Amino acid sequence: MPWVATCTFREPVKSYYLEAGELELGVGTAILAETARGLELGTVKFRPREIPEDKIVPPLRGVARLASPQDVAQDTRNREWEIEALATTRARIKEHKLEMKAVKCELMFDRSKLYIYYESEERVDFRELLRDLSSRLNLRLHLQHVGPREAAKVLGGCGPCGQTLCCSTFLKETPGVNLKLAKEQRLSLTPSKISGACGRLMCCLRYEIDFYRDANLRLPKNGSPVDTPEGPGVVVEVNVFTEVCHVRLGDGRHIEVSGDTLRNLREERGVPKGCASSASQGGSCNKGTAWAKKLATAK
Repeated sequence: MPWVATCTFREPVKSYYLEAGELELGVGTAILAETARGLELGTVKFRPREIPEDKIVPPLRGVARLASPQDVAQDTRNREWEIEALATTRARIKEHKLEMKAVKCELMFDRSKLYIYYESEERVDFRELLRDLSSRLNLRLHLQHVGPREAAKVLGGCGPCGQTLCCSTFLKETPGVNLKLAKEQRLSLTPSKISGACGRLMCCLRYEIDFYRDANLRLPKNGSPVDTPEGPGVVVEVNVFTEVCHVRLGDGRHIEVSGDTLRNLREERGVPKGCASSASQGGSCNKGTAWAKKLATAK
């Protein structure tokens, strides 16, 4: 079995297997390796170990050498130059009047190639721009289109929660998210409340959905009729964490009732299991018609 180390490069989310050879590699060691894009400076994430060949996606590349202090200094200079290259790129895009936005520039360690990531809603003919930038920067260029989510991942930053963006730290694949997930979690549907830095629905809407779906099976929805110890009422608000329901009674009073109490009352008064959830979903239950009519008077 090959002796490989797990390393990361620009994107800490993605890890790569690299053949270590006889090099002494510890966690955090700076290395240089020839990747599919070119020579890059990376960091060892896990120490070398034997990995079965069927777990490795070919071709297995190797660590070229340990990075010296001079290599690290050069990489720092490259990062600083990338900022200047990005400013130049944006200026030339404006000059050429193209409907595109340069997001980030990434220079290979040996300065052999510059990757330019850009956003655009429609297909853009950037051939003139490419020739212009190539002559100004005196480099081989590769322009790569990215969508809003990919742009946020490349740029990095903080989300509305104050934490570093999930997509640029640990999220390897974007989970499928839609507006239904926000509704199931009883969240405000105001776009600014449920959108991430990319302007799209937050990926984290998917993280706790199983908890909310389980809670929704046990708790009534807002606006659904319920029977309480003080009479019939209508659910105004539900706290899924404490499982306490805020109920408005027929006389206008507001009370708080636990979800357990509502379920026990339903069972004691002979409401068939499933009728309450059916009513809460806006449906009907023939066995519980009388019960539903009784509670509807509280609306």
